Formats: sequence, C-alpha cells, structure tokens
Amino acid sequence: MNMENNKKFGRIRSVIFPIYRHELRKFIPLALIFFVISLNYSVLRNVKDLFIFSTGVGETINYIKTVGVLPFTILLTIIYGRISRVVDRDTRFILVVGYFLIFFGFFYFFLFSNLDRLVLHQWIGQNTIEKYARWRGLLTGIKYWPFALLYMHAEAWGTFVLGISFWTFANEITSSEQAKRIYSFLPLSSGAALIVSGIFLTTLANLNLLVGLTFLLMLLLLAIYAALARDIRRNPSLYRIEQKLAKKKVKKSFIESLRFLAKSDYLPLIAILVISYSIGINLFESVWKVHLTELSNVTGDSSISHSLYAQQSIYTGVLLIFFVTFLASPIIARGWRFAASVTPLVALVATVLFFSILYFKDSLSPIAYALGITPALLAAEFGLANVVFIKSAKYVLFDPTKERAYIPLDEESKTQGKAAVDGVGSRLGKGFSSFILSAYLIPQLGGGSIIKVQYLIFFIILLALAAWLVAINKLSVKFHALTAKEETLQKATQPTIASE
Repeated sequence: MNMENNKKFGRIRSVIFPIYRHELRKFIPLALIFFVISLNYSVLRNVKDLFIFSTGVGETINYIKTVGVLPFTILLTIIYGRISRVVDRDTRFILVVGYFLIFFGFFYFFLFSNLDRLVLHQWIGQNTIEKYARWRGLLTGIKYWPFALLYMHAEAWGTFVLGISFWTFANEITSSEQAKRIYSFLPLSSGAALIVSGIFLTTLANLNLLVGLTFLLMLLLLAIYAALARDIRRNPSLYRIEQKLAKKKVKKSFIESLRFLAKSDYLPLIAILVISYSIGINLFESVWKVHLTELSNVTGDSSISHSLYAQQSIYTGVLLIFFVTFLASPIIARGWRFAASVTPLVALVATVLFFSILYFKDSLSPIAYALGITPALLAAEFGLANVVFIKSAKYVLFDPTKERAYIPLDEESKTQGKAAVDGVGSRLGKGFSSFILSAYLIPQLGGGSIIKVQYLIFFIILLALAAWLVAINKLSVKFHALTAKEETLQKATQPTIASE
C-alpha cells in the first residue's frame, strides 16, 4: 500500500487516469453519487426553464430568482445550519435529499395532475396581466405558482445537494493530495450525466415525466450513499475519518456563520469566486434566453427552446469528458492559481465573442443565410456554444479548484463557512443579477426590454469577471500557505495515522 502511494505515474497515465488502484474504493462510489446528483441537476435545470417558457413570459424567470429563489435559499440555509448542529453527517445528507424527494414526488403525483385547478386563472387573468404589463413577469410567476415552486426547488437542489452536501462529504474523506487527482476526474461523471440528460430531453417530450424520473433517481442516490456510508463506518481508516474527527467541531447559527464569514480573510475570497460566477453566467444566459424566446415567438416554433436545451446538455457533456480526459490533469498540474483562472478567462472570451455576434448580427446575415439559417438562429446557436464552453470549464476546473480551497480549513470553516459561502453566495450572485434584470424590465429604467440594455449588461459581466480574477490572485497566496502548513502537519503525524 505504501509503495503504491509513493509510486509515480507515467506520463500518459498521469494525464489519462492518475488514480491509484486502492483509491477506486473511494473514487467509484463518489463518482456514482456525483453522476446521479449531476443528472438530476441537469434535468431539473432544463425542465424548470421549459416549464416557465411554456407560460409564454420568459422574463418570469428573473422575478422568480429575485423574490423567490433568494429568500427561499436563505431560509433553507438557516434550516440546514440548525440541522447540522443536532445530527451527524449521514443523517444530514439523508434529510436534505429526503426533503427534495418528497417535494418532487408531490409535484409529479399531485401538483401537475391538478394544474388546471391550481393555476390562478380567475385571480390573475389575461386582462389583469395586460393592465399591469410592466409587472407581467411577476404576475405570471404568481399565477403559475406550481411552476415557480418547482423552479425554486430545482435551484435549491444544485445548491444544497450538489454544492454543499456532496462536496462537504467529499472534502471530509479526501486529503489535499488526493483532491488534486480525484477532484479533477469527478467531472467525468457530470459529463456523462449531461449527455444522458440531453438524451432524456430529446426522447421525452413530457416535462412531468422528467420530473418523475428525478424522483426515481433520488431513491437511487439514497441507496448508493447508504452503501458508501456503511463501508466508511466499517473501514474508517481508509477514508481519513479518524484524522478528520480529531479536529474540533464548532456548530454555529446562520447569523453567527455570516459573522464568522465576515471576520475571515479567506472565506470572503471564495465567496467572491462564487458570486462572480453566478452574476456572470446568470446575466449571460439571461440575454441568451431572451434572444431564444424572441426566436421562438417569431418562428412560432416552441420546440426550438427544447431542442437547444437538449443540445446544450449533450455538447457540454461531450466537451467536458474531452477536457477531463486530456486537459484537466496538465492544467491542474500547473498549480491552483493557473487552474482556477482558466474558467473566468474562458468566460471572458465567450462573453466578448457572443456580444460581438449580437452587435454585428445584421452584418453577418450573408454568412447565416449561406449556412441555411437566419441571423437570429445564428446568434442563438453561438450563444449555445459559448454556454457549453463556460459550463464545461466550470465543471472541470472551477468546481474542483474551489472545493480544494476548503480542504486546508478547520472543521468550523469547512462546514459552517462553506454553507454560508455556497448556500447564500451563489444565490446572492443570481439574486443580484436577477434584480438588475428585473429593474431593466421596468419601462422607466430599462425600456421594458433586456435586449435594449444588453450592452450595459455586457459591461457588468466584465466587472464581475475582473473581480473574479483579482480574488483568485489573492486567494492563491493564502491557499498555498495553508496547504503547506497542512502537509507539514500530516508528515509530523504520519506514524500515528493508518495508511490509505
């Protein structure tokens, strides 16, 4: 075992799959859990938008994010913090997944089948929406409240199951040295999940059937996690449990966690990464989705949105697997700062290219018609390509480098600090960007259309990306200092810790 730990991989193996044989006992279950969570997340992320698009008022999404998702996420973060103080890790994970299992089962078996009775047609009719046209997005969200609830819970799944529960669990059983290798290859699971979700979107036209599919996947997730948790209890030394429990655990309330976050000089930098990504991708996708909605309205073909969402999942999955297999290891080997900087740089290039296409769309008409498509479809397809590249870089490099930044921290910072950063930080970013977009929808401020202010949005995205890169530079210095300290401590205590 020790000889295997010290053995260096060859040049090809270090790029293709730098994971030791004895680590497969940890890697395979983690990869399976990550696959199921990511598959659910991808399906829900697409379905929630398509349900809202079916109302015919695409800007409803921005209001739901502002007045629904943000306060709902803060509430769940408070509840999560209280749960964390009274239950152990496994119970906490089961409770979180169990809550979503109940809701999506409730939506599939009851809400959707009774949709005609539950939608507020009598309270908010078409005349009311036309009378208060500037608030039609908000009124539509209230009218179709089952869809709004689904949207809020789909967003929360990505935050609390994928962003917090999974990565908190993975960080507890993975060392900094292992994370360099294991975390860079976990995105293979999300790549496969994106491809599968794209196939589901292509073959299953009924959106509620997709919701039912997520219900079954949640049951599968609980079964896989239970098997892994049982193996951890039986063989704690193989999962670093003894070393992790040696650290003092301090549980804090949500408000105390935020105060602790404000006092730290490390966690706020991670929060800036999360918030900047959320602002950038949310604003980018909002402009893209508005053009996509306009395209569907002009052509009268509502299947365009469904088709492009399916393409997005499949293309992102294929590109992600390619990046993980051939590029992730060499990039990560160049250091944390370099690997963390790739995603914002990819986002910067993609943003400039997409908005350039929008600006010169009329001039590019000959090219579009030569390709057999309209200029509007060219812009939509180009926006799709850029979203694919940004999200592929996010899955392959942003998520693993961000999670590695938590590993050298003490248990208090890792649990409560992470919940505050990932639970609220990403929603603050999305809530802030949605607030901006909602303000632009008011005629007195933004002319009532995102398209009219899309180039102002472009500059806001650039500011978010600049803040992201500055935070990476500052965080890299602190991260390397903490990592060096942890490695020194591990060497000093190595004789007393069971070999992996």
